Amino acid sequence: MKQLLKNIFLFACVLLVVISVLQIALSIRTKGKSISGYDTLDLTANVNADLVFLGSSRGWAHFDPGFFEKNYHLKSVNIGMNGFSEILVSELRLKNYLSKNKSPKFVILNIDPFIKAGNLNHSIALTNKNDYAHFAFMPSKENMEMVDFYKFDNFEKYIPLYAIFKYKILTDCITLRNANAFPEGYEANVEKWDTIKDPVNTKAKQHYIKDAEIPNLENALRKLNAFCKSKNIKLICIQTPVYKSAYDAKAFEIPKQICQKLNIPFVDACDEKIISNIDNFYNTIHLNKNGVAEMNKLLKNGKELDTIFKINP
Repeated sequence: MKQLLKNIFLFACVLLVVISVLQIALSIRTKGKSISGYDTLDLTANVNADLVFLGSSRGWAHFDPGFFEKNYHLKSVNIGMNGFSEILVSELRLKNYLSKNKSPKFVILNIDPFIKAGNLNHSIALTNKNDYAHFAFMPSKENMEMVDFYKFDNFEKYIPLYAIFKYKILTDCITLRNANAFPEGYEANVEKWDTIKDPVNTKAKQHYIKDAEIPNLENALRKLNAFCKSKNIKLICIQTPVYKSAYDAKAFEIPKQICQKLNIPFVDACDEKIISNIDNFYNTIHLNKNGVAEMNKLLKNGKELDTIFKINP
């Protein structure tokens, strides 16, 4: 019996060593890289951009860093987070970025009637959590808040390979096959809208901010603006287009009114020609690459950003 227990103990020790070595190897393999294209926490370290983009999937899919670098001569990086419309999540992502970079001169937040204040203490749908699982084991000090935000537990943090297998990312960690999924630095969608698979509808309007939520939204935006000011960053809000079936002028006036009240520069890119042309979209609320190009033309011709960027050169 003693020999059996000894063998079991030795086997357990060998197994622990093996999985620890494998975990270390995978951690080294993925360090400073992305495994899906969405998990950019370390990929955007030491970028030291002049301009940083924040927001939900609409920010992630609509702001082309290359356009801003070419036309405004500002080194730019998009750290929008797919699936998160909460301002507090954008602020959390910005803090993670700032822990690894110098403060930018400007931050542009995608704002629209779909945006929420957010409450990190309450339930938030954790989109793409599996993509971030390789950060879970023994997280760095800089990434700890994001790991906690995604609610990775102590087993995932301290048991080698546990998170890797639980979230089924072993193959992605080994091959890094999706590491360069978004080579242009944002989710540039080239496809046209398949209206048979995804019919035109007005369902997006159901997700407009409610009147009762406006005070919390205003407070969250005020807090983000104050944080940016404390870092000597100028916050700018841009409202990007949706297809006309998801557009309501009254609802899209709300973000403008809030920004004016808080004295935050606001640019509205919901031009009628853009929102009326279905060829500019790949679904109701997301521009495709053609739509992004049209929006960029509008921004450049409008000169509002020229004025804003020249105020703080």
